[in-house]
Amino acid sequence: MYSKIIVFFLLILLGVVLKKKFDGKSERFGIKSFILNISLPATIFISFVSIQLNPDFIILPIIGILFNFFILLLSPFVLKLTGLHSDYKKSRTLLLLLPSFAPGISCFPIIEEFLGSEYLVKASFLDFGNKLFVLVFLLGLSFHLHRSTQGIKKRKNKISIKSILKNIFLEPINAVLAISIIMLSFGFNINDIPAIITDFISRLKDTLTPLVLIFVGLSIIFAKQALREIIPLLFIRAGISLFLIGLIGTFTDFGGIDDSTFYVILSLSSVSFWPFAHMTLVDKIEKNAKFKERTFDIQFGLNFLAYSLPFSTIFILLFLSNSEKLVNISSLFMLSLIMIMVGFLIMWMSSKPIEDRKTNLVEGKKNSFIYFFKSFL
Repeated sequence: MYSKIIVFFLLILLGVVLKKKFDGKSERFGIKSFILNISLPATIFISFVSIQLNPDFIILPIIGILFNFFILLLSPFVLKLTGLHSDYKKSRTLLLLLPSFAPGISCFPIIEEFLGSEYLVKASFLDFGNKLFVLVFLLGLSFHLHRSTQGIKKRKNKISIKSILKNIFLEPINAVLAISIIMLSFGFNINDIPAIITDFISRLKDTLTPLVLIFVGLSIIFAKQALREIIPLLFIRAGISLFLIGLIGTFTDFGGIDDSTFYVILSLSSVSFWPFAHMTLVDKIEKNAKFKERTFDIQFGLNFLAYSLPFSTIFILLFLSNSEKLVNISSLFMLSLIMIMVGFLIMWMSSKPIEDRKTNLVEGKKNSFIYFFKSFL
């Protein structure tokens, strides 16, 4: 396992090295599009047709939706404790981003490599529930926040059910999920598919892991502002997610180390792009209507997305390096509390007035470690 984790980190490092070669947005978007539209659907298809579906999997989308709702309910408390609730545009932006998850690009390659095809199928079912949440509920929430911000009492900009269904079922991952379930329900499996087709799809599947990890490296951005605001929030979000997994594990039986690892990995996935798409749509409506007050902070949302993917992927790999010790309930609670405390500590230190920080830095020179750490904030 350790050698595989090292290889994964080397692929991320390769992405960092290649940043200058892929400095254009269109180049990075091309890689991301290939992953989401080709590599990931191919991987899911091969995994689905290679196993026997378990009827218990049908409950997984519901678990996914409930987990999203728990994070959403806790988000206002997090924003109040961090002081970001006073910045209305950022708080509304985070209210959509924090409870969303994108396991497809941040978790699926790792699950397939470390846990196998059956867990990837389970993850696909869970993600379907997550997709329903981000595409339907968060879209409605974005318009609700828009109306409350602009003081619109009468319902305008009605959400098209047809558009929602189109987004859900025409997304490549969900389309492959539906096709695979139909095939399996009629008794077809990988042995019934011509060898040339399965070999072709398998070749596409093999591109997933290296492309995702290189893309993670390309996505890493180094900026002080992120250390002050975005990184602490990602720590707190991950800590809360781990705490919820620990609570679930306390009252239910995960069934073993692999099952526990599976749920931990999914809980640490990056935020989804779809809430940002909803925010962009609302922002476009407000721009066309010439509203002075905007509901969302689009640039902050984009930055949050950019840091979320590398943060999640790197932390998941670090977790896997010692997963046997960390998956027990007490360790999960301890890790979650440490991450929440680290997040709040970084945010508290970075929010202190500049004058106080300069004074503290001078006084702290006697302790080189504190001085070194504070110099980055």
